[in-house]
Amino acid sequence: YFSLAIGLIMIIFLSYATCGLWTKHASTKMIQGFLLPGAIVHELSHALLCLVTGTTIKELNLFTSNSTGIKYDKPKIPFIFDFFIAAAPLFGCAFFIFFISKILSNPVQLNSTFPQEIHFTLKGLFDVIRHLLDAVWVTFNTFRSQFRITDMRHIFFLLALIIFTVSMSPHKQDIKHLVLGFGIISAILFFLEKLGIHLLHYKWWNYCIKELWVITTLAISVLATLLFITLIFMGIIKGYRLTFGHKGSPK
Repeated sequence: YFSLAIGLIMIIFLSYATCGLWTKHASTKMIQGFLLPGAIVHELSHALLCLVTGTTIKELNLFTSNSTGIKYDKPKIPFIFDFFIAAAPLFGCAFFIFFISKILSNPVQLNSTFPQEIHFTLKGLFDVIRHLLDAVWVTFNTFRSQFRITDMRHIFFLLALIIFTVSMSPHKQDIKHLVLGFGIISAILFFLEKLGIHLLHYKWWNYCIKELWVITTLAISVLATLLFITLIFMGIIKGYRLTFGHKGSPK
């Protein structure tokens, strides 16, 4: 559970950084058009949880070029409902990745093995992070080795991955709720296991956690790659502008 929570928090920051750089340094209309399916899922996920929690929606924009997303009143139960509403796009986009993968008959086969139990110590914390990074690296290599540029299913799945992982990017004010919320939930689930309440014995829960684990490691590998490529391009463009962007001053 701690591995999964850390993974989800990594997705929050990676998607926020990637989406922020794209919208700041690329054509805004082009980025909005490319990410439109993910943006729709993102905002509708917020809206759905607003309805579930009884939170009044004041404004919802999906298709306008100057979209401000969603605006809603303060939830009836602070923090708890704030977390649910803020986390909705993360799981909404993850569901669409899962759904599209199933429609395409799982074009890329990934390992859903969840990390084994790790002792609750400082060393255990480092082991959790190491296992997570190892899982992300294995997922990246597996995806790279299985991906076929000549297969339209693979191309469509890759585009869907990029759109929906970048669209997981939270609003800046939601980050604090998400980080704290995932930390608290993972701690609760951890202590439930220690008390002998093994939720993973339920098939539906075990299935959901394993699929979420696969999507989490896949999303991290995609976002980390996108962020790396984005930074490389930004460095090249900045270097070019510094070198050739200014005319020499007349002597």
